[in-house]
Amino acid sequence: AGVPLPAAQPTPAAATAAGIPSPPPAPSTPKIAPVVPLDPAERLVALRRKILNDQDFVENDEINRDPFRSYLRLFGEKPVVRAHTIPAIFEKFALEELTLIAIVSGDADPRAMFRDPGGFGRTVKRGDFVSKNSARITKILSDRVIFELSEIRQGGETKSTEKAVLVNPETVQP
Repeated sequence: AGVPLPAAQPTPAAATAAGIPSPPPAPSTPKIAPVVPLDPAERLVALRRKILNDQDFVENDEINRDPFRSYLRLFGEKPVVRAHTIPAIFEKFALEELTLIAIVSGDADPRAMFRDPGGFGRTVKRGDFVSKNSARITKILSDRVIFELSEIRQGGETKSTEKAVLVNPETVQP
């Protein structure tokens, strides 16, 4: 009526005192990702038995993944960087193609009138961008309009130059 009990294992200290050789140490397990069972019940049992260590919390794309990191940027298109263009009044023409036909000065806000090669004229004021190379009006004097031209040189540096356009360039003596 009795069930035989397994023999009690001696403690390591008692085994060495009795002259019994100690068992060899357990082999260390390699750091390979464990095989995950496909059956959900077996997988749950395996996960409950898993002993976590510090390597389980280091992000490694092959084994571990940060659940809060978004991977959406990997699948989306990269945004196109568009050059900021300033709308110019005569955006189809170069500054050399425009003709200064009149200047209205004598008040706090002087104005000038330019005509394009097609005969279309427009009034401009200080701060306006006029031509397709974005020449900006810096001063309107009684006989001329002064522009600031910005050009981008090699290496990305910008160089600004000034250019004056006269009302009646034919009447000016050199």
